[in-house]
Amino acid sequence: MLGGYVTLFNALSDELRLKVLLYLYVNGERCVCDIESFFDISQSSISYHLKILSDASIIKKKKVAVWNYYSLNENSNVNSIIIDIFKNINKEEWKDNVPNN
Repeated sequence: MLGGYVTLFNALSDELRLKVLLYLYVNGERCVCDIESFFDISQSSISYHLKILSDASIIKKKKVAVWNYYSLNENSNVNSIIIDIFKNINKEEWKDNVPNN
């Protein structure tokens, strides 16, 4: 049981991963290529961080053809906490103009 909390807190302890969560909160489900482009980091680097968030069940992954799409996991135990934290943040700063697929 404690291992699950360690995984969760590890996932939330990184600034980039928190920014990714905020990005998904504002923009909804996004392709890994959109996330990579927004943060201007390599796909391997963003995939590493997305895997940590996914392993902690904070986000969910959906595979479409060759691309993975990520979104917040509404069934996660921490989803309501994440929403409470992000609800007062200026969403326009994080709005991505990538069209919805």
